[in-house]
Amino acid sequence: MQRNLVLAISLIASGQALANNEIQTVKVSGAVSHELASELPVGSVVIDRQMIDSLPANDLTEVLDSVAGLQSSRLYGINGANASLDLLGFGATANQNTLILLNGRRLSNIDFSGPNLTGIPLAAIERIEILPGAGAALYGNGATGGTINIITRQRYQNSAGLEINGGSYDARGGQLYATGNNHHLSGALAAQTLDSDGFRDNNHTRNHNLFSDIRYQGKGFQAYFTATGEEQTIGQPGGRSVTVTENAFRNDPQGASTPDDEASQSNYWLMPGLRIDMSERIAFTLDAGRRRQHQEWDFVSDGSASDTVIDSYSLTPKLEGQLSTGGAVHNWTLGFDLYKYDYTSDSTSGERELEQNQRAWYLHNLISLTPRLSVSAGARQLESTLRGEGEPKEQDGEMYEGGLRYTFTGNLALFAGAQRSVRIANVNELSASNPPIDPQTGHTYTVGASWSEGMQHSTLTLWRADIQNEIVFDPATSTNRNLEDPTLHKGISINSRWRLDKDLTFTANASAQQARFDGGQYSGNDVPLVPEHTMSLAADWQALSWLSAQLTHRYLGDRHYDSDLTNEYTKLDHYRTTDLQLTARYRGAYLRAGVYNMENNLFADYGAYTPGNGSATLYPLPERHYRVAIGYEL
Repeated sequence: MQRNLVLAISLIASGQALANNEIQTVKVSGAVSHELASELPVGSVVIDRQMIDSLPANDLTEVLDSVAGLQSSRLYGINGANASLDLLGFGATANQNTLILLNGRRLSNIDFSGPNLTGIPLAAIERIEILPGAGAALYGNGATGGTINIITRQRYQNSAGLEINGGSYDARGGQLYATGNNHHLSGALAAQTLDSDGFRDNNHTRNHNLFSDIRYQGKGFQAYFTATGEEQTIGQPGGRSVTVTENAFRNDPQGASTPDDEASQSNYWLMPGLRIDMSERIAFTLDAGRRRQHQEWDFVSDGSASDTVIDSYSLTPKLEGQLSTGGAVHNWTLGFDLYKYDYTSDSTSGERELEQNQRAWYLHNLISLTPRLSVSAGARQLESTLRGEGEPKEQDGEMYEGGLRYTFTGNLALFAGAQRSVRIANVNELSASNPPIDPQTGHTYTVGASWSEGMQHSTLTLWRADIQNEIVFDPATSTNRNLEDPTLHKGISINSRWRLDKDLTFTANASAQQARFDGGQYSGNDVPLVPEHTMSLAADWQALSWLSAQLTHRYLGDRHYDSDLTNEYTKLDHYRTTDLQLTARYRGAYLRAGVYNMENNLFADYGAYTPGNGSATLYPLPERHYRVAIGYEL
């Protein structure tokens, strides 16, 4: 939706290769190329800049929702706030089993809160790399379902722009940017704001964010400093109840069951880094990070409140290089990750002051045995220590992944991969109210094919994941605990993009999946909140030299309500939505108008069941709504 609104920057060479869907040997010129994701033996999906521009999406959550095998769930439907992302079907624990990264650095939190995606403007993104069922060895804890790596722009040209937008629910916003390039130095500064009353009562959103990036390219080295900041306030209207005698979801979807509840958060992230070419084939990268998250909520409805601060520090040095042994070419990475978290929470249920340290060594090697055959292997050793409540809680785990990929003539490639993942319990799950929790382990296997011809690129992936000691919330005991018996996740997805002619591009993505308890008291039951079928269709048409149109259609199948581990309650209904966007351009000026949920469907991504009283709670998402933007770019 936000086409070139924040940063007008050319693609780097590796980004161009990904956009053209080329399958080629990874090459190193001072540093490992970003083509690594497309060369791994997994069903990698790369959302490039062109694809982001072709979707009528208002935020990052809506972009990711177009990928088969990846489901987003929104509570309130405004700007992607409070959204969760679920790779390979984990339902309520999706945020803990899908690892989210920004430029290779962890966005996923150490508590129950989901990663904050609202502060990342779409136009700041170069591409998004999605690795289903992979990434544990390269990126670490929490990659059970896979990894999503959001990569921002890397080069800047002289440009500037301004946009003002508005729409339904008294939505008002705008953004501006300026980028520049002066020989070795380039940079960008962008600001974005949104103010909306929201679809429901007490559903307001106030969001303001800043993004800045400075890069210096010297001879044999690169220095960079990226900073982000955000402030957000959002009303908490609660769910709409469904009982034997009342259906507030159908009869009053815009109402609020908690009209006075509110939550707010502010955060900033400072990310300095340095990359040094040690030789033509070896590069050293040293990234550091300082991140502060302040979360507050005041729930008048039940008299509870909370004030939480998480201070994060990271240091992630790594060596990347390429070497040849005989006819084989090794693209290797050796790294060390150090993360330190200071967690302070003052709530009506008590005070907590915790410190968590995570340390990990990892080694990964992608080997091109021949121009057509490649093999990958990686390993990671993780150690985690939590202090602040009684004896220190030590948790560790070993992660492995590997596979092979063979490319035939005509750019048809077959792949097979496997990984052993580990998920360390978060600070909420390790609280004194829960029983001792062991690390969760998973064994994931993927096979499939990718093929490209001309402007067509498709990826077919089949997966199976066996999860041991899965960490879940058990409504029967109101605690988080390990399941004694395994869960089984399996499915198939297809992601396909076709350039039908120079003016028309079509995308068709779909998945069929199943997540079930494989033993114990819930044996044979479906894992809640995991749909059996999903589908996304999109068309991008350059109708005239000055007019373009984007149309998308999304389907999400039936799934059980959260907390319905016994599968005793009816399912959460499937739904379909269609979005249309038109953009007119004259020189540097543009006018964009969109209508979303054209069918005016009433639907919800999330619903929770209350065992024992036969009631449920649903969180309605916006019915038909509109958005208009006017802007100018230099």
